Amino acid sequence: MEYGAARFWSGVVGVLAALAVIAGYLIGGARLVWAVSAVEVLAVMAWVGYRFRGRAHQRAAGEGPDAAHCERCRRARERLEAKAQPVRH
Repeated sequence: MEYGAARFWSGVVGVLAALAVIAGYLIGGARLVWAVSAVEVLAVMAWVGYRFRGRAHQRAAGEGPDAAHCERCRRARERLEAKAQPVRH
């Protein structure tokens, strides 16, 4: 999805969330507003987790349980392992 479409849909979701909170207040008062807000927060957290989990766990830099999930992490792990090994002269 291109940036413009994502921006549009995030705006639509924001307006719908605000309308849901207003409707919750008009229908049931403060308790329903808390319930609607909690559902919205959980939905956003689930969406963000779904979007970023796939990006963080790609096995491009190696395979196996000890492999880094990206080249940057592989290099960082190699630097840490080099620091942990004692220097022999």
